[in-house]
Amino acid sequence: MRGVYFKNMKWQAAIKVDKKQIHLGTVGSQEEAARLYDRAAFMCGREPNFELSEEEQQELKRFKWDEFLTMTRSSITNKRHKRELGEGSRKKPRAPLQSSNWKGEHGVGGFLALEDVERHTTVS
Repeated sequence: MRGVYFKNMKWQAAIKVDKKQIHLGTVGSQEEAARLYDRAAFMCGREPNFELSEEEQQELKRFKWDEFLTMTRSSITNKRHKRELGEGSRKKPRAPLQSSNWKGEHGVGGFLALEDVERHTTVS
């Protein structure tokens, strides 16, 4: 798949823009990485691995490249942080959290997850 590689036992997504390799994020599965690449590919006018829904395309059109990168990376970091906090904060063992499928109702990289970021960064 385009824009996807396995490094240090993790799946990573990257895209080349203006002759520079841009790291998009490290995720739990090859499909998540491919879908993350697909969102970036759409932003850059490139061919994705999977077809993006019309709703997802409309959502992505609202963002500039820098905003997209910031929100995507924040989303990944926020999910990782929540997972780490969730697993260590209980005394009772619990089932490990499933990695998000990033497909959700809002598409890959969800801005479902990004809504979480916005909720935590909104000034009251």
